[in-house]
Amino acid sequence: MHAYTPQVPGTRGRIVVGAAVLVLLAGGIWVSGGLARADQVGPTSAAPGVEVEATPFRVRLDSAEATYELSDGSTADEGLAYVVVAGTLALDDDESVGSDVLGDAFRADLSTYDVYGEPEDEAEPIVTVAGDGSWLLGIGPGLTYDVRLVFEVDESAVPGQVTVDLAAHVRRASSLDGTIGWHDPAVVSRVTLDVSPLPAERPDGDLQ
Repeated sequence: MHAYTPQVPGTRGRIVVGAAVLVLLAGGIWVSGGLARADQVGPTSAAPGVEVEATPFRVRLDSAEATYELSDGSTADEGLAYVVVAGTLALDDDESVGSDVLGDAFRADLSTYDVYGEPEDEAEPIVTVAGDGSWLLGIGPGLTYDVRLVFEVDESAVPGQVTVDLAAHVRRASSLDGTIGWHDPAVVSRVTLDVSPLPAERPDGDLQ
């Protein structure tokens, strides 16, 4: 009868086993440590008047007010009002950016209505140019605008403060058609501003 002799793994076997262990350990570190770090890194808080980088934009939000009337003469419908956030917006890229990316760059902790008077799932502003109140439908390379973020809310629900989330985008190829663009908006900073109260009375004049 032959005595049983345990087989000792060869050098190649030891290398394979060792590599597998390292892969498992690395995976465990990524899942436990990597995700934990990702969870810990969240949006920063920025003070009013401080410029924030929200790729591809640089944004500064200065003040907020409640009003019945916009600079272009638009008046809120009965029972509604506007919360208007004033600031500046600059594009830090060598190609123009359209209204879709602009629209995804801002959200607020408000219950708002869209241009058709329907409640919105998310409080996305109309981005307008200060002064004439025209809608900012895009922005070119190197340009800076004084802007107003316009949110339409219930008159009875105008808050004393508003928090605006600023989202950064990632430049990558579209999964649909492969074109390069700005995608995957994710909140990188939050700005909380005091809201100046509504005027005592609505403006005079016929409703348009």
